[in-house]
Amino acid sequence: MSLPRVSLQALDAFERVAQSGSMQVAAREMGLSISSVSHQIARLEEQLGATLFDRSSRPFTLTREGAQAAQHLSKGLIHLRRATSETVISGLLGTRSLRLGIVEDFESSVTPELAVILARQMPHAALSIGNILSHEADDMLRRGGIDVAVSSNIAGRSTGVSSLKLVHDPFVMALPKDLDVVPAGLLKGSDLPFIRFSGRHLIGKQVEAHLARNRIDLANRFSFDSVQSMMAVIAGGEGWAVVTPIGFMRAQRFADRVRLHPLPIAAFARTLTVSARADFDDQTLQAITGLLRQIVRREAVEPACAMYPWLSEQFTVLGEGD
Repeated sequence: MSLPRVSLQALDAFERVAQSGSMQVAAREMGLSISSVSHQIARLEEQLGATLFDRSSRPFTLTREGAQAAQHLSKGLIHLRRATSETVISGLLGTRSLRLGIVEDFESSVTPELAVILARQMPHAALSIGNILSHEADDMLRRGGIDVAVSSNIAGRSTGVSSLKLVHDPFVMALPKDLDVVPAGLLKGSDLPFIRFSGRHLIGKQVEAHLARNRIDLANRFSFDSVQSMMAVIAGGEGWAVVTPIGFMRAQRFADRVRLHPLPIAAFARTLTVSARADFDDQTLQAITGLLRQIVRREAVEPACAMYPWLSEQFTVLGEGD
């Protein structure tokens, strides 16, 4: 039996829709139009001679044939993506040096995975990876302290810095798992203290600004630099916080004692980007960003959305079209 001529993009689209249940989410992640993703899925179904999704429900669900296809394809696509990205990185970087500055949010899984791949593909190059604060990224790039920055997007970005979007990271509420309370009630004040990010960090300023826009004034008792410290206190039942899924995934040792909830006020999010000076090699920036998108999706987005399916519409890897 001859194999159908299935495109890798169609398989990629199928896996993304299978995981999110949404053509819109898949289109956003791939940097394509919704109609293009729909066409890819329809073409794949035609080639396989099977209906892969039940489109009568929202979100879409896999049919029996679709579930079987997803099971067989998942591991193969992981290896294909990794092989493709590593080959691209190897070809682009050659023996050059590379200095990366990455926000601490990624230090538990994304940065180590990236370090392993780059070290393997740059055996004769000088490679440096360090933690940075988002508000310092532009200045470090401009002064030449680093070549590439992975940080939270800043309004009014410096001229001479080009950026590619990496991930849309929505803010959510993190509460002790066994806390029996309506989340909206905590915003009106509670005996359970609110845990703040330090005001010297961009993420702390973003949270405080959004609370102020919604006329929410919470007592100031706890303030921490580290999301891991915040998650430890929440896991101990001593407070609650407004965090992002990336922060939650960074502190997985506490995840089984913490529960996330959607914000009961207007949604807001941060966008993490990959940036470089305008004179930095564009192909290398594109390749590093592509590799990071795959790692973030595998190490953060997919596990978080598996635990909390309601995150899938907002917690998404951003493609080149975003």
